[in-house]
Amino acid sequence: REDIGDAYRVIRYTEERIFEGKVSGSRDKVLSLSDKTAAYIKKGDREPVIGYKPQVGRSEHGFITSLIVKEGNPADSMELIPVFRDAVSRTGVVPDLVSVDDGYASRKGRDYILDQGVSVVSISGSKGKKLMGEEVWESEVYQDARADRSVVESLIFILKYCYYFGRMGRRGLEAVRAEMLEKALAYNCCRIIQQRKKKRRQQIKPAA
Repeated sequence: REDIGDAYRVIRYTEERIFEGKVSGSRDKVLSLSDKTAAYIKKGDREPVIGYKPQVGRSEHGFITSLIVKEGNPADSMELIPVFRDAVSRTGVVPDLVSVDDGYASRKGRDYILDQGVSVVSISGSKGKKLMGEEVWESEVYQDARADRSVVESLIFILKYCYYFGRMGRRGLEAVRAEMLEKALAYNCCRIIQQRKKKRRQQIKPAA
């Protein structure tokens, strides 16, 4: 019954826009007939989508240490501290280095993480450069931190196209959170197997 009601609303404001020139605000629109909690997400020059915007943290050895899924389209800069706290609470480890992309640029967030004992908090892009200053930006350790960010992009690619992270089979915020968590756990299990195989190969590798 709710779905039919939503479909009627879409038809009504579509007719108003086409025939009467009335433009409804985004709050009055039904963004998705299948999932009311999905949001309109636009980032940079990418094509806008209707869905969810998960925040993902990755450890040095490639494990997912944080997964936060909120309703709507929260700014990445506001999520820097929550993702850091989530990763630390799950692992019990305060990292030596944190590296994020330009969208997470936040002086408050960076200062908070440095105060927790992290040695290097690198933020890529022009915003990060302005925030940290030329001297810190050009230092060797921060250049290495920015170069290492490619592994995070690789993780996102793997999650999207190998674990179907970008295509949900459930609807509703809680159900989507559960599905994403299941996929993250599946990825971590596979990562454990890969790390064990790697360690085993190193152990049996003959000395040169």
